[in-house]
Order: sequence, then structure tokens, then C-alpha cells
Amino acid sequence: MGIRRFLGLVCGLTTVCALTTACQAANRWPAWEGYQAAFISDDGRVIDRSQEDLRTVSEGQAYAMFFALVAGDQTRFNQLLKWTEDNLAKGDIRRNLPAWIWGRQAEQWGVLDANSASDADLWITYVLWEAGRLWCNPGYQAKAQALGQRILQQETLTVEGLGLSVLPGPQGFVADNGTVRLNPSYVPPFLMMRLAQVWPDDARWAQLYLGSQQLLLASVRQGAFPDWAEVRQGQVVWAGDDLRGDYDAIRTYLWIGLTPATDPIQGTLKQQTRPVLNLVKARGNMPEWFTGTDTVLPADHPGPAGFQVATAPFAASQGEPALAQALLKQGLQQAPREQWVAYGYYNASLTLFGEAAMNKRFNIGPQGELLPAWKGNQSCS
Repeated sequence: MGIRRFLGLVCGLTTVCALTTACQAANRWPAWEGYQAAFISDDGRVIDRSQEDLRTVSEGQAYAMFFALVAGDQTRFNQLLKWTEDNLAKGDIRRNLPAWIWGRQAEQWGVLDANSASDADLWITYVLWEAGRLWCNPGYQAKAQALGQRILQQETLTVEGLGLSVLPGPQGFVADNGTVRLNPSYVPPFLMMRLAQVWPDDARWAQLYLGSQQLLLASVRQGAFPDWAEVRQGQVVWAGDDLRGDYDAIRTYLWIGLTPATDPIQGTLKQQTRPVLNLVKARGNMPEWFTGTDTVLPADHPGPAGFQVATAPFAASQGEPALAQALLKQGLQQAPREQWVAYGYYNASLTLFGEAAMNKRFNIGPQGELLPAWKGNQSCS
């Protein structure tokens, strides 16, 4: 048997492949390697080096846990989880929602704001559940279920016009006059679908799924999403002084691009967002922001490279493969650590999501489940 054929056969066997240098090289994920070198400490902290306080946000920990799961790297996953629990969740994520920001203040390191961020909490819950399924570890799923209960108890509210909805955090998002401030990018359709599917006996997850769908459908305007929406007397409006959608909103297009066609509102969302996709196709790039009241106008200039890569799955899901590939090529893929540091934590996070999806490192299944390429057809014994 020739050596190339031999290595090909060996690489088809995951258990052997993990021990084979040739297979490890074939399965390398250069962008994830660059991300880890630039932003993740040895003990599992994701560092935003663009900020003076060298902060860590719970969202960053959640995203990195997802990337580690996509990469099949359980050692790194456990480091990220442990750091998150020890430093953001008072040592036990089953009992405490993670604080959303940790960093340096004067000469002290620690939590800078103990309020939690529900997008990170939902992502951690989703990733823990999927990690338990993929790595056959019920301990992860027990943590997921406990954290999910914390979310239901502390980060949800019945909102007029939407139903049960995910608040951005426990405090600070309901005004004295009853106006509720929400964030469409906090509720990825596939993620909300999955949590409703895995816990069918608790109707609140199905209600949250429906509420999140209503938020997405009601907040899109002329194809564009806002960073923040406000619900006033049952009506959803764009929120903020400048009525803008940019660094939060870009994720909403990304999540739509990752969500399978089995989601009941996918067809409608694609129709509603087609004006933005047509604009991107005509320009060759996603603008940095959309803003306006009656008429929504794009920025003249493109968004950063991470915006372009994040838009690639959105374009691909709408039958624009050539546009998707052109957007993908605008992002950083394989580069030295210094370039990743300069690229920035958030830019890099958007890039890893888009690049991994476009290169089939993972798919999202019909029930919102994560299907990483490394798993293949293996099942828990």
C-alpha cells in the first residue's frame, strides 16, 4: 500500500487520526491557531487587547468555547470553561450568571460590571449542551441545564407585542415608562430553536423562541437590522440617539446565514433582508453601518474585514455563492500573531464564525444542533 493511500485511510479514523501527525496537519485550522495565539491566555482568558483595561467579556469566552468545540479541542474548551466559572461566575456557573466584563482597574484585576449579558449566557448554554452531546459528557449538559434555568429566571420578561422575550441582562433594560430595550443580535434563530428542542417539557423555551422570532421580524427595516430596538406599547422601533445598526447588528445577518431552512421564519427573513444583500452585491462589501428614520441609509465606506466574512454565510444562504466567496477572501485567514492582534478580537471572532461555516468546519443541523466536521458519524457508546 502506498504511503499516501495509507495516510488517507488512517485520517478517516478519528481515534487514530488524533494520534497521527500527518492527520493533525491536514485538520489544522490556521485561523483558530492565530486567534488563540493573539487573544487567549494559557489559562483560558480571551483578552480584548484593543482596550486599555485588557478586558475580557463573557461573549468572548462563549465564542471561544464554540470555536474550541468546532475544532474538537476539549483541552482548550475546558480551560475556557474553567476560567469563565472561576472568574465570571463566582466558581459555579450552575448557580451564578457570568458577569459580563472583567479586567484591570488601577492595579486591581477583577469583575468590572457584575451585570450579565444574555447573549453570552445563551451561547454558553448552547455550547455546553452540544459539547455534552458531542463529547459524551453529561456533566457539561447538567451545567447547561442549570445555566438555562438561571436565564429563564433572571433574564426574561413578557413583552407586549412579542411575548416572552430575552432581556439583554437582568438589570437596566426596562424603563420606568415600561419601554423595553432589546437586542436582535442576542437571539440567533438556530440557537433559540435548539434550546426549545432540547427542553420541550419547559414551555418557556418554546415561548422564548417565538418571542425572538417576533423581535427579528418586527425590527428589520428596509432590509437592515438595528443594534438595539425598543418596544413601546407593543410597537418595535429602532433605539438609540442615532438609530443605527453596526457592530451588534452585523451578527444578526451572520446568525441568519447559519440558521437552517427548517426554521419557520427563515424564508420571510431572507425576503425581508434581500435589499441589504442586493446592496452588498452591488457594492462588493457590507457597509460599516445603516442609519436613518423613515429611510435607512448605508455608510459610504465598507465595514471592517470581519464584517465582510460574517456576511459571507448570509450571502451563501441566499443563493449568492460567488458573492459569498468574494466576501470571505477579504478577511484574515492565516497570518502571524502580530497581524491577528492588530486585526482585533471582535474582527477575529466574526471572521472565525464566517470562515468556519464557509469552509464546512461545521454545519447547523435541522434542529439547530452543531455538526462539526471532526465528529463524522461517531456516536456515544
